[in-house]
Amino acid sequence: MIRAVVLDLGGVLASGEGVTAEPAALLGVPEEEFARLYWEGRTDYDLGLPDSAYWGPLLEALGKPAAVETVQQLAKLDADLWLRLLPEPRQLLADLRAAGMTTAVLSNAPFNLDMGLIEADFADEADYWFVSAAMGVAKPEKAAFHRVTEVLELAPGEIAFLDDKDHNVEAAERYGWRAHQWTSADDARAWLASLGVLAPAS
Repeated sequence: MIRAVVLDLGGVLASGEGVTAEPAALLGVPEEEFARLYWEGRTDYDLGLPDSAYWGPLLEALGKPAAVETVQQLAKLDADLWLRLLPEPRQLLADLRAAGMTTAVLSNAPFNLDMGLIEADFADEADYWFVSAAMGVAKPEKAAFHRVTEVLELAPGEIAFLDDKDHNVEAAERYGWRAHQWTSADDARAWLASLGVLAPAS
């Protein structure tokens, strides 16, 4: 029996729209160039690399001064953009809790996003938030799924997981979670109904 549903943030609850376009426009640089540098160092940033160690080299590579104020501005903008929840997945989260499910969000994200959750108007809409920088471990590492399972105090087979990236879904399945790749809220609802978590659509 499924007792908890864990969802990814970026690509599931939030689209991440504008995460490279808006800061590139702010800096006055081509988005393609910014995006390449943005994703190159993202893994370390999501594992807890300080803002200055991530944004500083990125700015320097773009020929921009790595001023403290600019680093802080980019870090805050980045967190804000990733914390824009989409209405349909947000409603799914609410419906899961109404159905009696424990809900959690597991996201590869930096400390700045973790701090942004303090002021987010939806922070209490999930029972648990697991952010990789705060945990010191990220998906698809086994340790990330183990940490969540320990905190939830459940067996792996009692947890259902939705993520947009196939390698995270496969890693969760190897750990023992029931996992499904996110394509849409409707598809997720159908999968959760097949597990007996939600009532089938009428």
